[in-house]
Amino acid sequence: MASFEKDYFVDSKISNYQNYLTKKFDNLAKDLIKFLKINKDDVILDFGCGCGGLVFEFKERGFNKVKGTDISHWAIEEGKKMFSLEKEIEYYNRNLLSQEKDFVFLFDVLEHMPEYEIGFILDLAKKNLRKSIVIRVPVCKNEGEPYVLDVSRNDKTHIQCHTRDWWIKAFEDKGYEFVEDLNLSSIYSSEGVFSGIFKVKESS
Repeated sequence: MASFEKDYFVDSKISNYQNYLTKKFDNLAKDLIKFLKINKDDVILDFGCGCGGLVFEFKERGFNKVKGTDISHWAIEEGKKMFSLEKEIEYYNRNLLSQEKDFVFLFDVLEHMPEYEIGFILDLAKKNLRKSIVIRVPVCKNEGEPYVLDVSRNDKTHIQCHTRDWWIKAFEDKGYEFVEDLNLSSIYSSEGVFSGIFKVKESS
């Protein structure tokens, strides 16, 4: 099983991170709030939040119904110290997915999971979802080919390499519908990355 502790985030030999702790989320938060029209009463879940940088930026803007969870003990503990997020972020808690929420963020997360886990996560997230799921995943051009981007190929913990169309179908098979691509300054679709918005099908 892949390790997502300090050796993944700092001076890593298994990912491209030199120091994840320097990563900034200010522009991402601003872009998401504006484009998705997120209001301060919305419940937000950042699933795979790392150290909670995005959670912190939302809190800084007065969004107090935001939580994050991550599979890395190290990242969660670092985030609590860095951002004073004692109550907002926690070690891997899939139960948060089934609770009432307006938005779920899955950024650079799904490519690390086996297919059965992806299906389980999407089933849970569909419960009590009032608005949408926003994802970002690295992609390949054709099924069976490597990722388009070297930065995606170099991460040894990436185990799902698929096309944009494969990901859309995976969501549709679980009762979601694809809304649109994100093409913002800080998060956008490209030949090597799929950034998209999904919502639950009304009949689901």
